[in-house]
Amino acid sequence: MAKASNYTSKQPDENGVIHWSEEENKIWSELVARQLACIEGKACDEYLAGLKKINLPTDRIPQLSELNEVLLETTGWQVAPVPALIDFDEFFRLLANKQFPVATFIRSREEFDYLQEPDIFHEIFGHCAMLTNPAFAEFTHKYGQLGYAAEKKDRVYLARLYWFTVEFGLMQTEQGLRIYGGGILSSPGETQYVYSDKPEINAMNVLDVLRTPYRIDIMQPVYYTINSINDLFDISQMDIMSLVSKAKELGLHEPKFPPKEKLAS
Repeated sequence: MAKASNYTSKQPDENGVIHWSEEENKIWSELVARQLACIEGKACDEYLAGLKKINLPTDRIPQLSELNEVLLETTGWQVAPVPALIDFDEFFRLLANKQFPVATFIRSREEFDYLQEPDIFHEIFGHCAMLTNPAFAEFTHKYGQLGYAAEKKDRVYLARLYWFTVEFGLMQTEQGLRIYGGGILSSPGETQYVYSDKPEINAMNVLDVLRTPYRIDIMQPVYYTINSINDLFDISQMDIMSLVSKAKELGLHEPKFPPKEKLAS
């Protein structure tokens, strides 16, 4: 079951339009302005090219139909409005059908700087530009198909692959280290942090990724880099499920983070 959320997604009206308040549009506008400045010289070229294509409004939250027009034309994808949190089954089903889930709520001003659950800013600003890229789109589609067919115990391993690519993926380029993961691209803190000397940055090895534990509520202690966005397409053609079996045999790597503190009952 999906965990409870403090937020409620807004329902589209009979014409598919979501009605956002003035304050919600203002929060979007401020988030976009801050993050555009933050990712300068750090986001990968494919992301920046995608950002031009989707042409996000800076003064209001875009309607999903505006994004769908561009995504359908470029890679055949769509965005789908979902509740604040969905379960794995629904998540994989959507990706397997080339539909990217977008929770239709935006963070409150109190949680402007950090929000643990993905809101519409994270989903659209972080991910939609990359979905215009054929290699990234194919990887995400194949990942959804694998996940939808996988058993519950195998999905935990697959989740790590998504985490260290789609969410927190980095790329080594001739210009230096660049970001393509939406979890970083939508976070000002993490965008700066990956360029510090704190995290460990390793070359992509799918088996290692499947064995690497992570926590969702901290800056990542380890990241994995690809050398080109086409590496994701190559990964999508691998026998990933046989690597999952191997990862299960070998066991997990030692976590590079402290265990989460349990709240006193």
